[in-house]
Amino acid sequence: MPPSQGASGSNSSGFMPKIPQWLSDKIHGTHFYTEGAEIQLPRKIPMRVEPKSYFALERTFLSWVSMAVTMGSVSSVLMNFTNPDAHGHQEQRISRRTIDVITCIYAPLGMVILAYALWTYEIRSRFMRKKQFGMLDERMGPTIIAGMVLVTLMVIFTLALYDYFY
Repeated sequence: MPPSQGASGSNSSGFMPKIPQWLSDKIHGTHFYTEGAEIQLPRKIPMRVEPKSYFALERTFLSWVSMAVTMGSVSSVLMNFTNPDAHGHQEQRISRRTIDVITCIYAPLGMVILAYALWTYEIRSRFMRKKQFGMLDERMGPTIIAGMVLVTLMVIFTLALYDYFY
């Protein structure tokens, strides 16, 4: 089917909206948009999915969720970092404003990581249930998230240094 025709099949989970087949092929790398795909024939027999693949998918999902929960926990702990002690004394090297900025950066970043983990788990498990290949080697998502974490850490480090010295 050429890219200008058709829409994707039924949506079994109800979670993802229907997208055109040509866009799904382009995103997930099926035979229309995969390099060298002109010489590949469509599979007549469904692909065999090893049981360890399901466990690897769950392990990957849980590692992403662990990272998101860690960032959310750090954000929650930092909210109470500068509260005064029982005697009303408050000794701090970083201002409350900086800690609030750090919290406002970490909490949404943890939510983004959690949403990405859920999205990739849903897409990959759908491919495994249908015994299809595609989107198992994604490079853009982790690269973008790592870049966001790097920028976040640089901003936090810069703010902390500014508060410490000024």
